[in-house]
Amino acid sequence: MKKYMVVSGSDIQELETEVTRLLNEGWELAGGISAAYKHEHGEGKHIPGHLAYAQAMIKEG
Repeated sequence: MKKYMVVSGSDIQELETEVTRLLNEGWELAGGISAAYKHEHGEGKHIPGHLAYAQAMIKEG
């Protein structure tokens, strides 16, 4: 059975570190990195727009 995971975050270096760790654990890349402009509101807070990055990963078993 294949497993699927999406790793995401706003800090590209932290994402690189996490993806590298997963690659060393046998996960494989599923496509390329994605980036989107994210603007958040919630519970009386306003988080200014920022880039959010995501990488899909797959693993057998």
